[in-house]
Amino acid sequence: MVKIAVVDDEEQERKTLSQYFMELQKELGEELKVQTYASGEEFLPAYDESFSLVCLDIDLDGMDGLDTAKRLREMDNEVTIIFVTNMAQMAIRGYEVRALDFVVKPVNYYSFAMKMKSALSIIGNKKSRNIVVTTPYGIQKFSTDHLYYVEVEGHYLYYHTDEGEFKQKASMKELEDKLAGLSFKRCNNCYLVNLKYVDCVNKDDIKVGGQWLKISRPRKKEFLQSLANYMGGVSL
Repeated sequence: MVKIAVVDDEEQERKTLSQYFMELQKELGEELKVQTYASGEEFLPAYDESFSLVCLDIDLDGMDGLDTAKRLREMDNEVTIIFVTNMAQMAIRGYEVRALDFVVKPVNYYSFAMKMKSALSIIGNKKSRNIVVTTPYGIQKFSTDHLYYVEVEGHYLYYHTDEGEFKQKASMKELEDKLAGLSFKRCNNCYLVNLKYVDCVNKDDIKVGGQWLKISRPRKKEFLQSLANYMGGVSL
């Protein structure tokens, strides 16, 4: 689920963007939760880090969109900001708050969908989840941000992380389902790789977290395409 804030002082604009996000949700098959705000003053006190995307008008009553974005950056340095505005000449100042992009009003669905699909792809690559593993010494919790790759052997999974290796009785299919939407891809039947940590590709081998792993022929095309898509959205 991706939580989105729409900040615009015109009610019809808020309704239009909310409707567009619902259409996009059907198109992508991904749950999008939209909350709307009529001003920066209303939005900022309600903000928390559960939001992944903020669509922000620039020409707002009271505090304008740029000032709202600056205040937002003081609270959260990572959330994705997109300006939705009829002030295209001002939108170029988005670099000041590291805005990802801008959409010019009046907004049509095609332009909206193209921009938001790109944004959601980047957001998806940034997301992480926690994994809890039972070890002989107790419980170990770590973020997928720290997970290089997962290896399956028999009925056990071996998690290779920057904190060491952890073993758990589980199936790779169950783990793949849990990590759906994140930057993980199988390079062969034995390994599920975090694309974030792929350092090198050499013919049928990849280097991940300092280890060389094999890419199987049946999975090679799909894996390399996923890696190219990931690298196009995120700087490694």
